[in-house]
Amino acid sequence: MKHIVFILLLVFLASCDSPINRPPIPTTQTLKMDSIYTAADFRSYGDYYNANLQVFAIDLLSEGLAYDSTFHISGSGCNLFLSDIFTTCDSIPAGHYEMDSTAKKMTFLRGMNFEGNITGTYLLQISEDNIQHIVLFQSGSMDVKYTDQGTHLDFKLYTADSTYYHATYQGPSKYRIKSRKEK
Repeated sequence: MKHIVFILLLVFLASCDSPINRPPIPTTQTLKMDSIYTAADFRSYGDYYNANLQVFAIDLLSEGLAYDSTFHISGSGCNLFLSDIFTTCDSIPAGHYEMDSTAKKMTFLRGMNFEGNITGTYLLQISEDNIQHIVLFQSGSMDVKYTDQGTHLDFKLYTADSTYYHATYQGPSKYRIKSRKEK
């Protein structure tokens, strides 16, 4: 009887190690879209949520897109947008920021879709002034540095299915002050 139990136990353990029962090896796909941004619009909203945190947004354009005089986007390319970047300063300080779903210092909001209204961190693929594709990011980080060449932003972002997107911006950071109504 002991031999039968031992054999059944061995068969059970061997079957647990079979490829059928192993979780899939995670693969990181890379999002193949423009990732070098050449123009930026930095916006300051002040203490928008009355949480003792300053709120900022960054709107980035790849080559082929441009702002008109009213900051509407035209052309073809990619638009990376981050809303609700939280700091305790009057500008976005250098440092490491993490994507989060709550308002905390040195964080920015994840991408969200509220009944067709997108907010947070998202990427638009635009062709001839029309949005072709929207990508929402669910996790990631942003590193901010200030150098003689201006502001350097480095993004490591992930979609819900773990698709990776790396993007950068190097250039000026001129802030526009926005009111509560303009958000």
